[in-house]
Amino acid sequence: MKKILLDIHIYLSLLCAGYMVIYGISGISFNHHWQPSDSEGVRWEATVVVPDADEDQRLAEAVRDRLDLMGWVPFWRLSHPQPDEFVFFVNRPAREYRVHLNQLTGVVQVRETNRPFGAIMGLHGLRNMPNSLWGVTWGIYTEISIWALMFSVLSGIWFWWLRPASRRSGWWLLGLGSGGSLILMLLVVA
Repeated sequence: MKKILLDIHIYLSLLCAGYMVIYGISGISFNHHWQPSDSEGVRWEATVVVPDADEDQRLAEAVRDRLDLMGWVPFWRLSHPQPDEFVFFVNRPAREYRVHLNQLTGVVQVRETNRPFGAIMGLHGLRNMPNSLWGVTWGIYTEISIWALMFSVLSGIWFWWLRPASRRSGWWLLGLGSGGSLILMLLVVA
């Protein structure tokens, strides 16, 4: 039984190792604001049939769908610079679209801006992405990785407990890690 649990521990840890590396890098990039981007981006135009929508959010999402863009439309970035003009943004992990719609003519001007580190940062808590066929797979991988990590931590503590020779140093490391994390959380909240 111990051998089977050890194998599961090892292989589940290897399965979620990539996720933990990406999660760590995205956490660092959130902290240090690495956001180099091309300021000009790519510009293009299209014409759409302007949908009837009673709210700006629904209008923006309908135009996004008609342009076949993937991503979220943040409600705080909706604006009307002129009476018949509507500007909104569509965000996805590695790219941002600034969409300018002329509501009378249906002409849409789009500026695409690449955000290289946005891909890693966007995966930090991604569960699903509008208009993406593969976006949900990252959410599934996240769920599997979190459960694998929890199993690996608990089975690792159990394997450590079975080795009496390393209990003293293990208690010190467990105490320093847990206590240090708790102190840092309290300092951040206070």
